[in-house]
Amino acid sequence: MEEITKLISKKLNSLGFDLVKPFPTQRYNENLPANCKYEPLPTFSQTKSTLSILVGNTKYLWPKFLKYYYTEIFTRYSHPRYTTSSNHCASSTSYSEGSDNEEYKQQNPLDYYTRVSMESIIEEIIQVNNLKYDVRYPFDLNEKRFVAFQVMAENASLAYYNRVCFLNIHEEYGPWIGLRAVITLDMEGPPNSSQLFPELKNPFPEGDKILERKLSEIFGSKDHYYHQQPDDPETMDVNQKDGNNISDMKLEIKNEWYKFVELRDIASRFMDKKSLDNWRYSEDQMEYHYTNNIEFLNNLFN
Repeated sequence: MEEITKLISKKLNSLGFDLVKPFPTQRYNENLPANCKYEPLPTFSQTKSTLSILVGNTKYLWPKFLKYYYTEIFTRYSHPRYTTSSNHCASSTSYSEGSDNEEYKQQNPLDYYTRVSMESIIEEIIQVNNLKYDVRYPFDLNEKRFVAFQVMAENASLAYYNRVCFLNIHEEYGPWIGLRAVITLDMEGPPNSSQLFPELKNPFPEGDKILERKLSEIFGSKDHYYHQQPDDPETMDVNQKDGNNISDMKLEIKNEWYKFVELRDIASRFMDKKSLDNWRYSEDQMEYHYTNNIEFLNNLFN
């Protein structure tokens, strides 16, 4: 387990995914809410502990992704094609298992880069070791494959999940992290113990009231679901009951993305200046993450 985790971690780091956290699959499965419709992760032939590896990133991913985007996408497609799709957000072309179309690649380049990066790990390390595996992503909205990544990050003792602002907060990197994939392998994982995976504490509890006020200011009430996946059946039931228009909500986030950056900045107030300088996302990284604007991305190279 330790050897293959190190190999995967080394390869992922070279691709920009510098947060790699092994954990027992059973830990996530056992902590799913009783009324949750999400399917558990596979445990394969392991009964006590199956190895899962949570993959994420800090700001370290951004230059790696930009390099990939420039060489593999920007220079290969004509600008008019980009212009016609520049108003699409990342969810405009839905992901499906096995999808590899050019439209998806152009409109969702960061998701595409994540997927091809995980596939390179599978081809280079996992398949060579003849292991059964499963890979899941936050952007895969298939009901049977959807994962509660924020809960998982907390279960794996990677980053506290603040349910006031719906952000995972890392003790060192603050809220300046992304969760990209989870790889599950048919091999024994670490023991499912509270000693190895302690319960994480809120690094900035005094900020919760400020965060709650900020969210109410953004949405005009406490009843908002911006953090939930629009194609998740549970979310749709809630929003239909409350009469919430999920499309308008997504458009608001896209158009007023800077307000959501303010949430991250509030959640970062426990960090000192040096840490913020080291880990806070760059302005262009933040704008693209929140808007998924392809035209903005292309303009970085003009």
